[in-house]
Amino acid sequence: MQSGRQQGEAHLFGRWPFSLCHVFLGRPVPGVLSAIGLIAFALVVRLAMGTPPPAPLLPFYPSIVIATFLGGRLPGYIAATLAWICAGYLFLNSGTGLGMQPGAPVAMLVYIPSTIIVLEVVHSLCTSAMNLIAAKEALEREGRDQAEQKAHLLGVIDELQAIYDEAPVGLGLLDGDLKFARINAALADMNGFSAEDHLGQSVWDLLPDLRSSAEPLLRKVLESGEVLRGVEITGETPAKPGVKRTWSEVFYPVHGPDGFRRGVGIFCVEITDLKQAREREDLLTREVDHRAKNLLAVVQSIVQMMKAQGTVSEFKDALIGRISAISRAHSHLSENRWNGVPLQALISDELTPYGIEFALGDETSNLILTSATAQALGMVLHELATNSAKYGALSTEGSVEVTCSSSSEDDAALVLRWAEAGGPAVAEPSAKGFGTRLIERSVTHGIGGKLDYQFRPEGVFCAISIPRTALR
Repeated sequence: MQSGRQQGEAHLFGRWPFSLCHVFLGRPVPGVLSAIGLIAFALVVRLAMGTPPPAPLLPFYPSIVIATFLGGRLPGYIAATLAWICAGYLFLNSGTGLGMQPGAPVAMLVYIPSTIIVLEVVHSLCTSAMNLIAAKEALEREGRDQAEQKAHLLGVIDELQAIYDEAPVGLGLLDGDLKFARINAALADMNGFSAEDHLGQSVWDLLPDLRSSAEPLLRKVLESGEVLRGVEITGETPAKPGVKRTWSEVFYPVHGPDGFRRGVGIFCVEITDLKQAREREDLLTREVDHRAKNLLAVVQSIVQMMKAQGTVSEFKDALIGRISAISRAHSHLSENRWNGVPLQALISDELTPYGIEFALGDETSNLILTSATAQALGMVLHELATNSAKYGALSTEGSVEVTCSSSSEDDAALVLRWAEAGGPAVAEPSAKGFGTRLIERSVTHGIGGKLDYQFRPEGVFCAISIPRTALR
């Protein structure tokens, strides 16, 4: 800090020798060395003057003055002390021990206070001069800073005005009578009037549908000075007549220079789409919750219906396979945000791993199944495929033909057919197995359709009539 001040002061004095004023202030080592050097020089001058010299102490005064001028009090007093020592030495009588020349004590009594006075005067003059010049420079610098600040503030004001005008959110200012004193383009567009048409107009003259919900809140801000955040206002504006819209707003008090509230500021963002999205999200969340509970019930039902046939490993594989079929259907539901599952994607997921080719007619290739139908049909296709791979056509060199076409029946939208051929001879079992019962239950209860399930000699045949209610 002192170094900066020294540089500033040196710059203020500008010209030599004034630029050297207090150049060593705050730098004791150079100051002390300069004091010692100056006194040594003065001593040399004094000795060169001979004995007895005129004005014997005169050479030391300039050294003290210059040392004080350069470094302030510390170098000045060091120079003065050294000068006093040298003067005392020079006043000694040669050859008489410590005896002093006649008049020497009086001269020293005058010399010591006079050097102190000279030192203090020089130091005070230097300090005062530097303070005055520094004050002048500070005033000039402050003037320049204020001019720069003014220019900067004008630029900031212009920038803020541009931001205010072009902000994508609604901004406005109402006076104490709730009339528009300022408004930006975004809020003007929300209301359906130009910015100029708003100025000086009451809010309710322009937006009567919002009065009942917004006026009490605006009055509250004016009366209490409270900031109201997250206020939701719903209503219609001339911008979109007949359309209910929702805005999230902040109402805050605006104070004048006297500290009194003179109006209300408005920060407004339309959240109509966001609110609708939240409502859809809540609906989807409830749908997911419902489907999750339903899924757990289905899994529980499967476990309860299955008999512990075969080894534990076989039971485990069968159970995992059926749960995986449900999981694949739910994956499609999740990908489509619970808006249904494409029929073609579901069939492909279940049959492609077994190498089964299938054909969908043009009228059925783009059909979308409801979530319940997708879950049930996925389990049916899984049961048909795994049974065929274990016992039917796919266990040998046989084949499976899968087709799907629209139905002419009034209550059916399409019919999915499964036909096996070329496998082991098939005979109708004496009792229905778990797979058959699961298929029947899934078609009748899960899909709400009709099932034609036959054990033909050439292979299993299955026709599933899917009703229109099973489609989205």
